[in-house]
Amino acid sequence: MASSLFSALFGGLDSRSIDDLASRLGESRQAVSRGMESTAASLIDGVGHHSSDSGWMTQIHNLVSQAPSELNISNLTLAATGAGTVPASTTSVLDSGKRFLLHVFGGNQSLVTESIAHSSGLRSASTSALMSLAAPLLMTSLGRLVRNDGLTAGQLGRLVSNEGAGVRELVPASVEDMLEGGGRTVVNDRAAEPLAVGTVAEPRRRSPWLWILPLLILIGFFFWLIGRARTPHVAETARTNIGNLGDFVARRLPNNIDLSIPQFGVENRLLDFIQDPSKVVNANTWFNFDRLLFATDSATLRPESEEQLRNIAAILRAYPNVHMKIGGYTDNTGDAQHNLQLSQDRGDSVVAYLVPLGIAPDRLEAQGYGEQYPVADNSTEQGRAQNRRIAMQVTQK
Repeated sequence: MASSLFSALFGGLDSRSIDDLASRLGESRQAVSRGMESTAASLIDGVGHHSSDSGWMTQIHNLVSQAPSELNISNLTLAATGAGTVPASTTSVLDSGKRFLLHVFGGNQSLVTESIAHSSGLRSASTSALMSLAAPLLMTSLGRLVRNDGLTAGQLGRLVSNEGAGVRELVPASVEDMLEGGGRTVVNDRAAEPLAVGTVAEPRRRSPWLWILPLLILIGFFFWLIGRARTPHVAETARTNIGNLGDFVARRLPNNIDLSIPQFGVENRLLDFIQDPSKVVNANTWFNFDRLLFATDSATLRPESEEQLRNIAAILRAYPNVHMKIGGYTDNTGDAQHNLQLSQDRGDSVVAYLVPLGIAPDRLEAQGYGEQYPVADNSTEQGRAQNRRIAMQVTQK
């Protein structure tokens, strides 16, 4: 779960959206990417830190339940940067985002803004614009979970709490210090009703680490790797949203190793395929990773990917006859040749991670397909998000 909500927050963003945002803000693309990464992580972690407060989560639940299912990123970017006239509906979404930010960070919002600006190399005004953009994106992602999965306020709180733990390393140190100290100040502001529930008094403070924060990560937001496991030609259905992957269950491997894996996750489905003699190896059966993340426009695996990769390695060690092909795919944004190389590099990164875990190199191969074999419409933001994926094909069992 820790990776899916974070990546889903960027499901509507692509390379062009980041470039446009950077241009309008007059900032470098790298700084904007880092800033968006830190902003998203801080928001998720902020909600997660206060998720045990049932009254607070009920108000968050009510707010995100009213968030739209889809957002017009272009209009939202214009509104967040103050670069043009936008429809009233977009202004309303932005206002809801401001109430969301007030509820999460309260009187410490300026501290959060300053910390993210310093850690990412942005101006404070630019960071404020990123926060204005990220808040509606997160609200929309949470709203989809509430509506599609029927989550209660308590269930939503537990989900975000677990996810917050997974992205905490991306939160600036001073922000995490504030959150750990319970430094949420809810301001009694009529503009924020019904979220304004009184004042929790705690003085605003600056962490002594604020001025020595390192620049975080290389390039910011993550591609949403949808696990619909439809192959280049057909598909094994997968579900990327960790909230849909079910409870963790124990599976004992033939070498007496016990795995704890999501009931509906790719590891469980891969095991079923390997163990079932009636399921034969073929070119059309692929399994999409559902907890695998890379840095944007990079083949660098994120730490959140390690658990799933170690599970796959354990399965391969338990079934030494199994050979596997790793397929990489992108959307059609940008240069096709670059996308093809990126998809190959990402497949190679997965293989390079598995080999040191005891998997013979001759059992693995990687193939980058780039923009080929889309599983969704590349003309939509959501479709492009679904087309960015990494999949596995069993080539021998």
